Amino acid sequence: MSTKDVMDQLHAAITALEEEDVRALPEAILTEQIDQLVAILHQLDGHLTRVANAVLSRAFTVTEVGSDQLVAA
Repeated sequence: MSTKDVMDQLHAAITALEEEDVRALPEAILTEQIDQLVAILHQLDGHLTRVANAVLSRAFTVTEVGSDQLVAA
């Protein structure tokens, strides 16, 4: 899978989460979804750390951006 494909999937997941209306969900389902999201975020953090370390080892400059600066591809 290409990097572009992965980025497209991440953007699609973010869009899906933005569109989800959780107000009507029962508490048990909401709690389960939150638990799943936390587990996924931990996995994503591990992968992003690995990528960031690879970038840093190549002496590329990494610029921090805020969420307001992110744009969909």
